[in-house]
Amino acid sequence: MKRLLSILVVFLISTAIKAQGTQNYLLGDVNRDGKVTVADAMMVVNIIMNGYTSFSVSPTAVSIPAGGTATIDIEGGYNEYEVTSSNTNVVKATLNGSTITLTAVASGEAKVIVKDVLTMRYVEIPVKVGYPSSPSFLACPDDHHPHLIDLGLPSGTKWACCNVDTDHPENHSPTNYGGYYAWGETETKTTYERSNYIHYDASQETYHDLGSDIAGTEYDVAHVKWGGSWVMPSKEQQIELMDNCTYEWTTVDGVNGDKFTSNINGSSIFLPASGEYLLDDLVRPGITGDYWSSTQDSLDSSRVPRLRVSQTSTRVNKIDRIYGRSVRPVVSK
Repeated sequence: MKRLLSILVVFLISTAIKAQGTQNYLLGDVNRDGKVTVADAMMVVNIIMNGYTSFSVSPTAVSIPAGGTATIDIEGGYNEYEVTSSNTNVVKATLNGSTITLTAVASGEAKVIVKDVLTMRYVEIPVKVGYPSSPSFLACPDDHHPHLIDLGLPSGTKWACCNVDTDHPENHSPTNYGGYYAWGETETKTTYERSNYIHYDASQETYHDLGSDIAGTEYDVAHVKWGGSWVMPSKEQQIELMDNCTYEWTTVDGVNGDKFTSNINGSSIFLPASGEYLLDDLVRPGITGDYWSSTQDSLDSSRVPRLRVSQTSTRVNKIDRIYGRSVRPVVSK
């Protein structure tokens, strides 16, 4: 009986090869485990009846911001695939039907391998995590945030469309408040005070000097979490934003904030009034929003310039660095 079944499978595979005019279907392709089964025979019958289209993926290369997600669509094949990531510390890949969901874990590069189970053929998709979107845009082209928005600023600085959110990166959007960070820290907390601020020396009652500008350093949450060229904006870049844009208090999807519209090319970004964390209280959400700069004050190391948005006054001024505030990244030219 087994011999007859073996002969039947070989015959069916041979017929499939002739029917498709290709050498894609070898006995070793279908009979992967070295055993001849009825399932193998039925698979080949299915090929003969329904045909087979070589599988393909789209897109063939992916760039994801740190903490972001992306999808890959698979077409063709026998609708049975295997998906693996070459480095799950950089990106994780999950399969649902013919759609792969990529979840960024940390900055770096990896390959996602998609295998057609029937033929054992595969493709490798290079994935970069933590690199800014390219090219830049005048407005978000889709819902895969963050995007790089070109406001035509004289310095060439481009602004992200949304705030950093390390706790819920899947919620990145222009209206998301994002996470709240003490200046120079890269994780959120439940309480923001001097006693748990890691850059304060209680024995000396002094603040650690982190340098004149922390952009791109280990103290820059934008760079640490998003990678690539993303950094916190300097005080000068925040002032440049105000000087070259018209800003108006508005409401987007039920969220209050300032919309900055470029006087140069008409593009815009929205900074939500995310409030700020003082001790363990989120104060003034929907009323004000405070955004850290990367610049340490040269005269008073306990204070840092920040951009404040509000309905009555939008300005850049200095404030105590121990409390929790938002971060809107930029990419410099």
